[in-house]
Amino acid sequence: MDAENYEIVQTMYDELKKEHALLLSALQEKKDKIAEIDAYLNSLLNKEESDLQVFLPRKVEDVYHDVIEQNKQQKEKLLAECDELEKQLHSDENNIMQLEKVISGSSSMLHVKQLSILDAQEKERQRIARDLHDTSLQNLTHLVHKVELGSLYIDEDPVRAKLELATVAKGIRKVIEEIRNSIFDLRPMSFDDLGLKETIEKLIIVLNQDRQFRIETDIDEITVTQMNPSTHVLFISIYRLVQECVQNAIKHSGGNEIVVKLKDCGSIYYIQVQDNGTGFDMDVASKKDRHFGLSVIKERVLFLGGKIKFDTDNGTSIEIEIPKAETLE
Repeated sequence: MDAENYEIVQTMYDELKKEHALLLSALQEKKDKIAEIDAYLNSLLNKEESDLQVFLPRKVEDVYHDVIEQNKQQKEKLLAECDELEKQLHSDENNIMQLEKVISGSSSMLHVKQLSILDAQEKERQRIARDLHDTSLQNLTHLVHKVELGSLYIDEDPVRAKLELATVAKGIRKVIEEIRNSIFDLRPMSFDDLGLKETIEKLIIVLNQDRQFRIETDIDEITVTQMNPSTHVLFISIYRLVQECVQNAIKHSGGNEIVVKLKDCGSIYYIQVQDNGTGFDMDVASKKDRHFGLSVIKERVLFLGGKIKFDTDNGTSIEIEIPKAETLE
């Protein structure tokens, strides 16, 4: 259950509890009224008959017959109403117990998911920090040394100084491209403008910019009538899943070919990323920090209510099934 549906169930529970409290109050009022009628009837029936004999030689029941019958009828009506209220209360109590079970289980699941999301976000931050340190930061540090070297040559060997500055200019352009790619990585272009297929194809070009891999794609044209928040989150998640899978293949597979598939299969989206690398042992890989990307992939699939399967015998094949947005509501 997602947070929105959890709020709906919680609201239903709160309203049912209020109704239950009102019914209890109404039941108690009717029971109090019945007690008053019983007390009144007892007071009549317990009157000393001698008090009445002075005026009328009749029994108490005869003197107060109409009043007694009227109160008895009112009592019977109140008893019937109490029976109906107790049935309603019993039904409400069962519903309340069921909702409490749902809320308790959902609350625990939401808490676990929230912790997992925070963990995934922290791992993503670590990955970004590591990538920036290993690429842009090191390149900038190297360029600073080049500038310092050029300043030493500028008087004694202007030609050498110009060559160094040309190298610096080329290096800065490379760093700018790396930062631009990082920005695209963090916030891809709008799916409304490009569509999911073209956005993923652009991503793959960025990831394989040095062209060390031959990457084949088989991606369906996936369109929606209206890009609502649920669909946008789903598309972003699919984008991230493909990104993580391709990055893992490029960094760890040891191969040179990758096949990326994204197919619209009715009620689900099917994703497959396969490489021709050496494969790996899942148990061993899951214990290594360098394969934390696999846990991120699993967590993303879990959040989306999907299924994932790994095949690492000949290279690595990751197959993912994600239910469409309308089935996640």
